[in-house]
Amino acid sequence: MKRFIICMLFAALCGGCIKNDIPLPVIVPRITAIEITGASAVNIDSEKSTVTVTLDETTDIHNVEIKSITFSDERTRSSWDITGAQDLSKPIAVTLSIYQDYVWTIRAEQPVERYFTVNGQVGSSHIDAANRRAVAYVNTSTDLGNVTVTSLKLGPREITTYTPEASQLHDFNETVEVTVAYHDIKEVWTLYVEQTETLVEMLSVDAWTAVVWLKASGVADRSNGFRYRAQGATEWIDVSGDALTVDGGTFSTCIEGLQPLTAYECCAYSGDDTTEVTTFTTEAAMQMPNTGFETFSNAESSRYSSFYDPASAVAELQTKWWDSGNKGSTTVGPSYAITMPDASDKMEGAYSVKMQSQYVIIKFAAGNIFVGEFDRIIGTSGGVVNFGRPFTLRPRKLSLWLKYQNGPIDRFNGAPDNDPVKEGDMDRCQVFVALGDWDYHIYGGTPDCPVQVNTNDRSTFFKPDSDAVIGYGAYVSDKATDGWIKVEIPIEYRSTSRKPTHIIVSCASSMLGDYFTGSTQSTLWVDGMQLEY
Repeated sequence: MKRFIICMLFAALCGGCIKNDIPLPVIVPRITAIEITGASAVNIDSEKSTVTVTLDETTDIHNVEIKSITFSDERTRSSWDITGAQDLSKPIAVTLSIYQDYVWTIRAEQPVERYFTVNGQVGSSHIDAANRRAVAYVNTSTDLGNVTVTSLKLGPREITTYTPEASQLHDFNETVEVTVAYHDIKEVWTLYVEQTETLVEMLSVDAWTAVVWLKASGVADRSNGFRYRAQGATEWIDVSGDALTVDGGTFSTCIEGLQPLTAYECCAYSGDDTTEVTTFTTEAAMQMPNTGFETFSNAESSRYSSFYDPASAVAELQTKWWDSGNKGSTTVGPSYAITMPDASDKMEGAYSVKMQSQYVIIKFAAGNIFVGEFDRIIGTSGGVVNFGRPFTLRPRKLSLWLKYQNGPIDRFNGAPDNDPVKEGDMDRCQVFVALGDWDYHIYGGTPDCPVQVNTNDRSTFFKPDSDAVIGYGAYVSDKATDGWIKVEIPIEYRSTSRKPTHIIVSCASSMLGDYFTGSTQSTLWVDGMQLEY
């Protein structure tokens, strides 16, 4: 018995000396989905640990129902249960834990359409939501004591009441206060009607290659429109009626079918009043080099083809415009080239470009070709590419011939937030075009190729909604084609006045190649690419 007690004491002492030096694994918990009643959109950003919820304007932001939340790992614990009714008028924070703690922020935005118009209005109203002011403009002959309000909306549709109502508002010799009430909220707005001597004014003339965007202000209840002609022509062409987009007294249009590098004249009119003539010149129409992928060489390596040729007789084909991931995939041998010219299957000329996804020893590699340059390999974990080439024109679409064969995703290494794709789903190809004014100091690339993407850092992945993107269009498909098809990709622009500095075009046989996700059965062919203006 004594010996047993001594052994137990010895074991206890030894046990007290044991130190656990094994570090806990680092597993970052992520929110992958969140269901919210009355939300029109939910954006999850894992890099910033934020969820941004866009609420419908009728939703009560102080009483938002969070129905469910899904995490990337079922072991995730949250510091508190955020499901149920929550006040999202201010951001809320929740701590997620598996082994370590990570703070996530959920914030809401709620855009509300607002307007205030009056009879005989000149131009568009000014809505100052921050200071709860709305201003409408009329001509100097308007009696401010007898104004008719034609529309008023300062709060969420259908649930907002106004005191006094719009039909009771007539005297605007002084400012008018209106109480706007919805949910449990009451706001006092101040309405102004101000006189202006300017009855018609050209606000903007944005000339592209084959189109011009015109915007002017005039009197709302008059006959408004534009006239234009080629410089030197005698006859004016009228643009009015259904060809206009109207907002109160502001009207705009897009005139198509213009000739590149041609001088034109235009003016705006409102009733009998006309602006002075404005002269503008359209821009050039240019194509990117080697869009048929007919030119290639072994200028960089005998292991793969590069889509330029220093020996070409054409200057623009002597230097690189297009690049691919071949430099990374062929480090283990030329048989792992993922992008190559194809003389056996093409639509125009002697060659197309063939992009073939495959598993390269330890990593999945998507066949790809892009405007820019492959920068470097990062060991065996990934690579760095720089997207973009200098380009200042604004095409309206990208057209190309395309052929696609795909299979189920057999290599899965992750996907973007809000993308429910999983292993076994059919792989997707992607072709996208973007025009923007990226600053390489901010986006990490070079002056010629300003947007750097590091496949080991998801925060660097190309973002179509970044502030520098002016125009963007994409084609994505998980369906194999029956031979070659013609694809047209419209480019949607955020602004008609901003001019790009660079263009990016990217084609991939596996859309999620940056995530090393895709199918080893996927092959994409592209040929005859054209920018259309």
